[in-house]
Amino acid sequence: MTIDFSGIAASLKLLAVFFGVIVSAYAGFVLITNQNPETRNEWKEIIAGVVIGLSILFIAPLLASTLTGGSYCGG
Repeated sequence: MTIDFSGIAASLKLLAVFFGVIVSAYAGFVLITNQNPETRNEWKEIIAGVVIGLSILFIAPLLASTLTGGSYCGG
């Protein structure tokens, strides 16, 4: 029995993107409807965290495959 790690990684990426979109949509709704500046700043930080996290998620395998010269992490 072999385990398809690239398939698992692709599924986890898809799941992360799905939740990232959901959180970003909710954060956008809160930013538009909320008048409290403290809450708005909190959600701006959450959106920044989502963008940074998804960027790392997609850049890390490319960086790892470039540095190691392999194609296992390249996706």
